[in-house]
Amino acid sequence: METTIRETFVLPSKGKVYGEPFDPHVTLRSMTTLEEMKRLSHGDSEYRTMATIIEDCLEKPLPISVYDLCLGDYQFLLHKLRVVTYGTEYNMTMQCPVCGEIVSTTVDLDDLEVHEFDEETFGSMELELPVSKKTITLTLQTPRMLDKVKEQAKEARRKTKDEYLNFEVLYGTMAFIAKVDGKRLDEIQLETFVRRLPMKDVYAIIQKGDALNRKVGMDAEVTAECKECGAESVVPFRVQSEFYGPTISL
Repeated sequence: METTIRETFVLPSKGKVYGEPFDPHVTLRSMTTLEEMKRLSHGDSEYRTMATIIEDCLEKPLPISVYDLCLGDYQFLLHKLRVVTYGTEYNMTMQCPVCGEIVSTTVDLDDLEVHEFDEETFGSMELELPVSKKTITLTLQTPRMLDKVKEQAKEARRKTKDEYLNFEVLYGTMAFIAKVDGKRLDEIQLETFVRRLPMKDVYAIIQKGDALNRKVGMDAEVTAECKECGAESVVPFRVQSEFYGPTISL
């Protein structure tokens, strides 16, 4: 007897932000015990683990790895996998910005706004840096890129043995850059380039890259009402224990 649930969705990117556009329609089945066993395993990377689980639950494989999807598509699939498996109701704790109390609120995951790719509103992938005047061609981040940044920063800290240096700033900035003045740089050239950049240029890259990431995918904020003081406020959406392990009414 078929006991899994299947639903079809359209990726927020519409499959148009990749080298080769593809059909953005995907069908997900609900997770089974096997997927939960994988999720709870102690792997090196939660991104890689969840990308593998999503691929297992896809009815048909995508032309690229889920690990290489833009963050907007990847996070969208995480949310939809949760919806297909456990439903739309999600109990999340929040700190009320008005009274400061920690309270529980219920979010309907289907009510979260989804930003779909629109060429007109997405904007240019190019950025002229305010100080050096270099032209940067940006790239959307992927789960694989974020894992690489984490690994590079960890290795750099090990080599320098300086716990006070935040290498995520360096490697995170590098991850946003596809080209400099129309040219692709190798890893050493790119690191040298970023290390020499004025900080105003660095934060211009980070802010523009983050803004592009947010143009596609799930909204990172929810409107919630505090049960203590009654104030309605916008709070960051967070994945907590109830996301993958919800309390089920029996």
